[in-house]
Amino acid sequence: MSSKPGQDAGDDASLLIASENEEKHFVRKAFRVPIPQGLVTLDHGGRKHAVKDLSMYGVGLAVTSPDDFSVGAVLESVRITFPDRTFLVDVRVVHISPYEGDSLICGMEIIHTHDSGYIDWMTRVISEIKTSVLGAVAKSS
Repeated sequence: MSSKPGQDAGDDASLLIASENEEKHFVRKAFRVPIPQGLVTLDHGGRKHAVKDLSMYGVGLAVTSPDDFSVGAVLESVRITFPDRTFLVDVRVVHISPYEGDSLICGMEIIHTHDSGYIDWMTRVISEIKTSVLGAVAKSS
């Protein structure tokens, strides 16, 4: 799958940045699993962002400003780093939204993977995290 650089959205009023007074609805293609703080990072442009949640083809990052990324932009050769493995991917910035109080989350779609083992590895990791999360919920019930 090839990707093309995205356009800079600039001051376009149609940007998908939700505020408390607006209702935005996102339809997810896959369940995103929560990631423990500091376990996974996304590295781009010399900056590391903590990954808050992820799915096979999506990632949610903690960001400090709505200007950290441009909605619609395609970022190439972004590094997703796990404790024991790193993958190069291309992503499309989908949204920047409020998240838990005053913080923000940036949702990105993974549109291309550069590593052949990505699918198998992520399938296993996401399955393990889902089992862990759902097991913890069942124990607390």
